[in-house]
Amino acid sequence: MASLGAGAAVATVRFQAPAGTTVTGLPQEECWEVPPSQEGPSATTYFCRTPIYVHDKASHTFEVRLRIDEVVRGARTTVETLNDDPELPISEFDPNLRNNSARIVVNG
Repeated sequence: MASLGAGAAVATVRFQAPAGTTVTGLPQEECWEVPPSQEGPSATTYFCRTPIYVHDKASHTFEVRLRIDEVVRGARTTVETLNDDPELPISEFDPNLRNNSARIVVNG
């Protein structure tokens, strides 16, 4: 999978920190944060992009560090792959968009 012509990431993922946690480290070249706003989400939202080329059946990871500030029973968040890049929508090469998210549970 590649976006060589447009130079866009193959995929972008979005997540928020689970309740009671703080993100303390993001890969600077691949990730960024959008602070909460009155018009948008009430918590900071984080985004990370893959490289513009990813081999078939390869994996790509982002090291995101969390600090647990407070124990919140059942604290969880969802990490999801976005399908909104007009240059390379994921639906072009991934026919099953229903499996493009995962739950991260901090305190089950």
